[in-house]
Amino acid sequence: MQVSKLFKWVTVGFVLLLAMSAASAVLAAGPTGASPNDPLMVPTDSQTIAPNTTLWFYFDYALDGSSGGFFGRAPRPSSSTGSKINITIDANGNKNLQFGLFTPTQATDWLRDASTAPIGRGTPYTDTSNDLVIHDLYWSGAFNLSGRYFVAVTNNGASAIAFRMTVTGDAVTLYPVPTAVPSPTLNIPFSVTPVPTTTVQGKILFETATGGEIYAVNGDGSNLTRISRGIDPSWSADGKKITFARWDNSAPGVYIANADGSNEQIIFTAPRVRWPRFSPDGKYVVFAQDKTKDDRNIIWKLGLVEVATGKLTEPQCSQLCFTPSWAQDSTTIVYADPNVGIMQTSILGGPASLIMGPSGSYWDSAAGFARPILHMPQIQDAELSPDGKTIAYAQPAADRWEVSQVSIYGGVGAGVTTFDPVVYYLFNIAVHNVAPTWSPDGKQIMFLSDRNGKWEFFVTNPDGSNVRQVLKNVTDQVPVKFTYENERMLTWTSGTVTGK
Repeated sequence: MQVSKLFKWVTVGFVLLLAMSAASAVLAAGPTGASPNDPLMVPTDSQTIAPNTTLWFYFDYALDGSSGGFFGRAPRPSSSTGSKINITIDANGNKNLQFGLFTPTQATDWLRDASTAPIGRGTPYTDTSNDLVIHDLYWSGAFNLSGRYFVAVTNNGASAIAFRMTVTGDAVTLYPVPTAVPSPTLNIPFSVTPVPTTTVQGKILFETATGGEIYAVNGDGSNLTRISRGIDPSWSADGKKITFARWDNSAPGVYIANADGSNEQIIFTAPRVRWPRFSPDGKYVVFAQDKTKDDRNIIWKLGLVEVATGKLTEPQCSQLCFTPSWAQDSTTIVYADPNVGIMQTSILGGPASLIMGPSGSYWDSAAGFARPILHMPQIQDAELSPDGKTIAYAQPAADRWEVSQVSIYGGVGAGVTTFDPVVYYLFNIAVHNVAPTWSPDGKQIMFLSDRNGKWEFFVTNPDGSNVRQVLKNVTDQVPVKFTYENERMLTWTSGTVTGK
């Protein structure tokens, strides 16, 4: 009998192992960039291309401007020709790099005939005022058709080349759903590491999508209440007010309202604003405003409105000042600049200072010496803890997103979430963890994860231990959409939701 049972379990285990191996073989192949059929995402950091090699990258282009783009730009009216895009490549002056831009039709033609010419090629971008080369390769233009476009980067040299590529524009989506930034479509045949379901204290404010419905709900999942609609909602420190942004054609700007959505009023009018946050003392609302003059130079600056008077001031900050959050002194503001890292500034004046930026070096084989790393994977949703000591943020880690934290005094970031090795290596499934926010007491971090096949809410201790799912009944009723455009999806405060 015992031998029979042992044989049975060995057989089941062997069959399961075969099934895992088959799944792994099917799922293991990731994009290589070898052709338009297997393109890579536009890299968020420095990329290395081997000698005598071509790598294909892709982005999506929407003629009507409905795609938000990586920087969350406002939609623009449709026209016969879409808005301009800019492509740059910087390779420390290396002359052996070139790129061609292919339309969807040209990419299809290239698959049949590799001699198909691109619609455009990168050329050096020179500042005419001083004849200095600003970008090693540059292309700018617009299209009259929506679709998936491709950038083919070629290294004609005998050594590997490190380069950084940027693609910007109102109509550009760098990480299109569902291809490049995977929609949650996990298909795991069994639960590898079950996560318990639990409840938390306090109340949660969340948006269903950028510009979508805004809901409030108690931490135990009770009293789910629609509050309003808008972008990047957040509580006041006492939980009695909310603030959010809108990009409506009729009345875009920064709004405040009571916690139940009543007494809504606009306190600052502007076409493209995001990430409003009340100061802890309730006197101010900080936000970021798109001040871009042309598509070559995207600029987002901080704005500060005094709630009682409507007076606007603009704290000093860098070029891209995203997702601001407050220290308890109601004067210090922490924000993320995707070109630089995490920074802080003060409403009392003075320049912004760096908290965490790129560090280390890489070997430039063409030049034959080490160069400093000047860029880091783009940081999203940086938020300062209630005690003002730690910043939680989301950041790409290879082919997935993870939540990390760093001290307010700087240093190297430490991971909060991490991948499941069985799911990641055996089934080649990259789970994404994004949009972190702190609990009112700073002892937990809530975030979004697609580990169960759709975006849902989870909490963890700041050291990454004790991960639990929360508000499952809410996400079973209300779908949540996250598109990696710096959405500040949720905030957490004490108290309870009582409804209107």
